[in-house]
Formats: sequence, structure tokens, C-alpha cells
Amino acid sequence: EALARDKNTQSWQGLGIVIQAYGKRAPLVIEWVASLARATQRRICVRLVKGAYWDAEIKRAQERGLTSYPVFTRKVSTDVSYLACAERLFRYRHVVYPMFATHNAHTISAVLELRPPGAKFEFQRLHGMGALLHDEAKRQIEGFPRVRAYARTRGKPSFCRLASSCNSAPMPCSRWNSNFAPGGRNSRTAARVCAL
Repeated sequence: EALARDKNTQSWQGLGIVIQAYGKRAPLVIEWVASLARATQRRICVRLVKGAYWDAEIKRAQERGLTSYPVFTRKVSTDVSYLACAERLFRYRHVVYPMFATHNAHTISAVLELRPPGAKFEFQRLHGMGALLHDEAKRQIEGFPRVRAYARTRGKPSFCRLASSCNSAPMPCSRWNSNFAPGGRNSRTAARVCAL
């Protein structure tokens, strides 16, 4: 928040944050980031990931004797949270730049179906993972968005280690429904991506 409000960084459009969809607060964090972006009159880059530290979060909650976990304990819940967060990021695309980190074909197809017409966004992948999937999706799907790789440093993903900065993205900075289901009007895109 301090960086977003700092006058010295106001002209820099590369400020970003990573939000982990396995966190139960993820949708609220997106609301907060959108509010901060509006208040500071800047577009903030948001990388959405499913989550990388699930075991540590569970262990920490157990050690502290918490009555519940801060993260979803079932993968399906994290998957649903990711899609709900993706939809929310698209809703706030005028103040955030959505970046979807994934190496999962179903997630790619779901994000493509959720995107509003003309929305500017990108996919990201961890260096060394998902390159073939993203390359094949770019080959088969016309207008497939940009894909960038990021690398881990000191064992953790680092937002600032992108191949290029956020401000080089082409940016002026729908709902999940039965149409996406097999046989629905948008199922062809899903089938093409999932077949990769």
C-alpha cells in the first residue's frame, strides 16, 4: 500500500501483487487492490495463482491452534475460488491488469471463456513448467493472449523476476455458466485447450 501511495512511484506502472486463490480472503484482497488502485489513480498488476504454500499454511494454523484454516482444504474449492477471482479481476480490469498464472489446460480454457470482449490480460507460467501447453494453445487458438514466464528466487516465486515488466503489456494500463459445459456454445474452445 505504501508503494502504491508513494509519490515517487506514481508514474511507474509496473507495481503489482500476487494473490493466491487458495486463500479464503482472495476475493476480498482483489476488492482491496481495486479500491487502492482507484484511490491512487494507477493500474495495479495482479497475478492470480492457485497457491504454492498450502502445506505451510495448514501447519502454521495447526501450530497456532486456530479453529479453522486460512486456506481451502479441498482442491475443488481452490479451483472454484480461482475462477471466481478471475471473474472479479476481469470486472476490475479498468484499474487492475489481470495476469493468470497457470499450467493447467482446464484453467486456461475457463479464463478464456470468462474474459469479456476486448479485455486485455495475459497468462503467466513458472519457468520450466507449462511451456508446451502454452505454446500449443497459442498455435491453435487465434488471438491467444500474451504468455510470460517468471522464475523462483530463494525458493519462492518473485513478482519482479518477470521476463519483462508489467508496463510493457498492451494495456490501456461473463459469468461461469452452462454455456461452458460440454455441449454448450463455448465448449469448442474448452475442448481444443483441454485436448492439448
